[in-house]
Amino acid sequence: MMTTVLVDPAPEQGDVRHLIYRGDLVLFTNVTAVAELVDFARDQLTEIFAPFDPEEAHLHFSPEEAANILAKWKPAFMRLERTKHLLKAIVEEVGFPLNETHVDLLKARTAFPVGHLSTGIAFAFPWHRDTWYAAPAQQINWWLPIFEVFNTNAMKFDLARFAAPVSNSSTTFDYYTINRDRLKTATQTKVETQSRPAAIDHDPDDFTVVLPRPGSVLLFSGNHLHATIPNESGRSRYSIDFRTVDRRDVIQGVGAQVVDADCTGTSLRDFVNAVTGDPFDEELVRKLHGDPPVDAFLVFPSELSTPR
Repeated sequence: MMTTVLVDPAPEQGDVRHLIYRGDLVLFTNVTAVAELVDFARDQLTEIFAPFDPEEAHLHFSPEEAANILAKWKPAFMRLERTKHLLKAIVEEVGFPLNETHVDLLKARTAFPVGHLSTGIAFAFPWHRDTWYAAPAQQINWWLPIFEVFNTNAMKFDLARFAAPVSNSSTTFDYYTINRDRLKTATQTKVETQSRPAAIDHDPDDFTVVLPRPGSVLLFSGNHLHATIPNESGRSRYSIDFRTVDRRDVIQGVGAQVVDADCTGTSLRDFVNAVTGDPFDEELVRKLHGDPPVDAFLVFPSELSTPR
């Protein structure tokens, strides 16, 4: 199946959600709300790492120091009213109907250069799909860099395997129990202890890298096979991402073709309506995914720590 990278797609090219469900990557450039969010995040990073350049933080702070700084800033940043407002503004400006769109919490990500912090709060993800983390087939990922990114510190996609099975360790992942482990994310500075589903012995001959300029946002399916490129740029990379799910598509069963996810549980309860703030109806979630264990940890309490 051929996949395409679409830049500012025209309406006649089709519904953006459905293009993404079939495996296309969609890049929107010059989004006003994205530019505002980037400027806001830059100001915040400049403040927390002052007097040093945030892109050179790895030269001035130990992994433990950097983890402590980010562990305080990241959860605070994602809960700010301005941050939440700009997230919704981005979704609306791109053309997604807010009343039908459910969103999760915005996350700030960090990728320090090789040899610095790469676990816990700055985990460098190997080849994986978000659907191995119990994401719904309708999940769309939104990714935007805060500073310039390069092919030595961005993400990579194996587009050829979008709908083709890949050997993976997702059978180890249960969303409800993993939520408990996420409380320890910020303390992991040397050894990664969380369950992180990943492809097994996957080393593709070819992959695709998309480099959005700051002010642009890349949209892709949660079923895409992607990974963090080991940061050899000499610059600390900062980015923002969040996820959306369309309520109508969930009800109608429209979404990406998921062929190799063996995880249990679902993250659908993490998404709330962009207008009302209401979660998906619990009866619907149980109808689609079954009843959870009685003692299940259904939703991660974001006020306690930073998310994965």
